[in-house]
Amino acid sequence: MAYIEKTAFQARITNNVHEDLANIAGLYQASNANADCSAGLLCVRGAQTPCEGFANVLNENTFYMTASVEGAESVIYACDTHEAQLLSGKAGAYFIGTETLGLGVPAGREGNFCRIDFDGQSVYRFGEGNLTAALGNNGYLVIANGLLTPAAAAPASGKYFEVRGSGQFTEGTTASFGYVDACACEK
Repeated sequence: MAYIEKTAFQARITNNVHEDLANIAGLYQASNANADCSAGLLCVRGAQTPCEGFANVLNENTFYMTASVEGAESVIYACDTHEAQLLSGKAGAYFIGTETLGLGVPAGREGNFCRIDFDGQSVYRFGEGNLTAALGNNGYLVIANGLLTPAAAAPASGKYFEVRGSGQFTEGTTASFGYVDACACEK
């Protein structure tokens, strides 16, 4: 899967500081193969990954991640690349904590995945590329294949997001691409 342009994710109003399991390490896959994972892609946790260097030992802290099909799964995570970017150079790979907006996780690399709390209070910021279509006058977002689809009304049941606002990301000293703030809800 190629990276999707103008994707991003930031937790806005959550309880992450007090919730140790809100973030997990994951290895994104599509069709059972390692794939690039765009920032903010909504995913579900699968089996544990093998522990590198040890035969028949599973890593207790890292899981295979796949795109959330339609938000019906019990726990959903978002690919969160807000904190670090990975650069490769002659001497190896380096994590840099600046200008991370919209960067994805390269295929075969572990990334950070933030659990979405569908509690009617937690607010998350997604890039405009995380939407399957322009927001327009729609006030709700439903999950479809890891992305958000604008809707005029909340679904009758299941997980969805209620739009709280939109604007432009600021990266450095300039405006970047658009964002949507959305509250995670469930009926």
